Amino acid sequence: MNIWTNRERRWRKKGKRGVSPIIATILLVAITVVLAAVLYILISGLTKGPGNTPLGTALTLGTPLENSVAGKFWYNFTVQASGGGLVMNNLNFQIQSSGGGIVSPAGTWVLNVIGLTATTVATYGMTTGTWTLGATLALSSSMVISLQTPTTMSGNTFVTSGAGTFQGTVNTAIP
Repeated sequence: MNIWTNRERRWRKKGKRGVSPIIATILLVAITVVLAAVLYILISGLTKGPGNTPLGTALTLGTPLENSVAGKFWYNFTVQASGGGLVMNNLNFQIQSSGGGIVSPAGTWVLNVIGLTATTVATYGMTTGTWTLGATLALSSSMVISLQTPTTMSGNTFVTSGAGTFQGTVNTAIP
């Protein structure tokens, strides 16, 4: 049987003491703040990488102007707002019928982007779905997206969809 002296008891009692209550409180608050910050970052989506820019926040098209001459129809869509580093190869185009189907290009369809100097700065192949000119050019306000078709597109919808770092669609009704 062990008999402890007062001196040995004090030493053992001193060795069993924990952290002071003030230090323990500060540690608990610090741990809580760090955990709350980590959860906020995870929930708010700040850990997502690039490529999540909605196209609707980067592009606004005006109501198209229609013109027809000798069996050819032109639809000019003025770019009212363009931002976020939107370049031509971030855009794809389609015509959607009123029933929701995609209208296939029949005959010669031409889609050009007209710059501020009234010259063609980019061309999109409607049948191939690729840019044949100006793919890396930045789109800016006041440019005009001009669609030429051999048939009328009235009542359909001009669908601009995002590619690359832009997602979503911008739909513009064709009167």
